[in-house]
Amino acid sequence: MKFIYKIYYTIIILFLNSLNIFFLNAAEKPQPPIEVRFVRLYGDDNESSPPILLMKSSDATANINVGARQLTLEIDIYADIPPTLFATFTHCDINWQEDANNFINNQAMMRTSDFFWESAPTSHSYYSHRGTLKFPNSVLQFRYSGNWKVKLYDYYSPEKLIAEAKFFVVEPIVPVQMEFVSSMYSPQFNVINSAYNIETSITAPSKILNSQLKNFVIYRNFRWSEPYIISESYSGRYTNPLYKYSFPIMVSGFSNVEKRFSIFNIPAENVYRVMDMSNLAEFPSGSYLVQLPFSDLIRNGNYWDVDDDGAMITRYISESKDEYVYMEFVLDPQGIISDEDVFISGSFNNWTPDKNWQMYYDRETRTYRLKQWIRRARHNYLYGTGTYNPDTQQFENISFDKYEGNNVYSNHSYIGFLYYRSMDLGGYDAIIGATITNPFGVGYFR
Repeated sequence: MKFIYKIYYTIIILFLNSLNIFFLNAAEKPQPPIEVRFVRLYGDDNESSPPILLMKSSDATANINVGARQLTLEIDIYADIPPTLFATFTHCDINWQEDANNFINNQAMMRTSDFFWESAPTSHSYYSHRGTLKFPNSVLQFRYSGNWKVKLYDYYSPEKLIAEAKFFVVEPIVPVQMEFVSSMYSPQFNVINSAYNIETSITAPSKILNSQLKNFVIYRNFRWSEPYIISESYSGRYTNPLYKYSFPIMVSGFSNVEKRFSIFNIPAENVYRVMDMSNLAEFPSGSYLVQLPFSDLIRNGNYWDVDDDGAMITRYISESKDEYVYMEFVLDPQGIISDEDVFISGSFNNWTPDKNWQMYYDRETRTYRLKQWIRRARHNYLYGTGTYNPDTQQFENISFDKYEGNNVYSNHSYIGFLYYRSMDLGGYDAIIGATITNPFGVGYFR
């Protein structure tokens, strides 16, 4: 009998060892890579709302016309197995450089994996899963205002960043007013020279030190990679290698009386081009290439459709058709060939084009062309020119006037953020005021 027990015992030990080896090998086996197709952030459940989070505090009493109490992150990926992602949140300075401040950037506290995952319909081959993350929540809270990044990682490769997105946290302490005045600038190209002067005025509580309140940053709605910085640190002009043009600026007054931040001659650009992919006859499902019935043409003072203020709109797309379409953009330059790179910027790439969005010139058809996968939606976009910098992996010296022109009726919304250099916890750039407006009215949304 003891001999039989020894045999059973030996068999059990061998079985457990086999299981242990199996799980160790499974853990060490490289996991299939995750391919990120698209990431976007917006306010609450409204995809037209910018990703601006309002922070509650006893000092946050100023009226504000922009912002949400919760943000929504969407990520589309392709993976062979269900995804295992987690998100971390990192505070940044005014220039989006991550703060080396362990008090503010406590990664143990600012981390979550609370994604809601949905599998793509079986007919969709370009992406396999869509994840949704809503924050803040009962566990994840934001106690410091300013620029923030959400950074996404895979549990199996936690050292490799797979995607990130920008958002803002605002503690509305100071009311902000922003006004437009039509102006002119000297474009390099033969287009209408419409531009805007933007002036912002604030009056801060007495406890806000004037010496620490010297930066104001303006963005076009949803174009978070294109800042216009008005700062006392600059000598009367904002120059950024990102832009073809530089812009006169001025800061005057005192924060507890009235302080003004002004920037001049920002090109008006044009109303965004609109691509409505809800029409299945024009944009059919499938993996084959879809071409627009007509080439896009150069614009100057003209426009043809009312845009969506830079947002991507999917609410008119049924769940079964919420997919990606392989399509080709075609721009007819009408003989005006650029000596710079030509690219497409729009809601389908979060207005942050990389090398994958650079067009090539087809000498046979005399058109600029680009093939890309686009999520089915109503999109806004523009054709730009510039120079691709492989070191920064972005286009520089950009402008949109060569093929888009300028139009005083381009009703883009502009969002302004008032920054304050807080000395708490070693110092960080806080946002204590914000506003949204456009040339035709305050807080205008489509």
